[in-house]
Amino acid sequence: MLDFTDTPIETPVTNWDWSPIREVPIRENNEPLVSLSYLPEKMVVSPQYFIQNLPGSYPDLYTRAGVQEKLIAATRKLPYGYKFVIFDTWRSIPTQQALFDQMKSFVKQDHPDYSEAEIQQAALRIVALPSTDATKPSPHNTGGSIDLSIVDENGRLLDMGSPFDDISQRAKTTYYETEETDPKYDAVRENRRLLYHVMTQVGFTNYSEEWWHFDYGNQNWASLTDKGFAIYGATKPEFPWVEAY
Repeated sequence: MLDFTDTPIETPVTNWDWSPIREVPIRENNEPLVSLSYLPEKMVVSPQYFIQNLPGSYPDLYTRAGVQEKLIAATRKLPYGYKFVIFDTWRSIPTQQALFDQMKSFVKQDHPDYSEAEIQQAALRIVALPSTDATKPSPHNTGGSIDLSIVDENGRLLDMGSPFDDISQRAKTTYYETEETDPKYDAVRENRRLLYHVMTQVGFTNYSEEWWHFDYGNQNWASLTDKGFAIYGATKPEFPWVEAY
């Protein structure tokens, strides 16, 4: 198995711009959403927004079938005994709206002098704009985005230098490569490198503002890989008795 921890992270985008990404065309391939709960030997499902009782959240996590396949391939590159812990995948529009509204309130508290446009722009660094436009879906609403980290053989989260959903600059994927290079953070750097490289080696792309966020098949992925079009648009799980959010 390759040792990814010696290879620095060099993300292809340092200043993320949503505008051109949302213009990438989508050729929907109609892959179904599948549960990630059926392979506990490879990944731990920890639905953070259901745990936090956000509107529109579910106790299970779903991805497109192709995302699940690539995620399984990535687990084979992890050290023995390590697993992925999955925080969030497909996300309903009500959940996306709740997160965006909460993020705007955080920004407003920290920057009471900001205009509404400045508040929205700052919120967009962490949370994508909720969308019901089929040509411009929120990345998580496609089933092609995944938020995750790694646990070791003892079930403990690896130290990534900042928690999941951190809104500080430390959340940037390359923060400990470029902004904080003190040797005392060597383990953090190695842990981030491990996650980044095992995911990108199997075809995922990373959202450079968040070390935990990876994409496949959606507009984010298509933009970073120059594929010309995305294969996943907005979707939702199918249940036999109720309509999904």
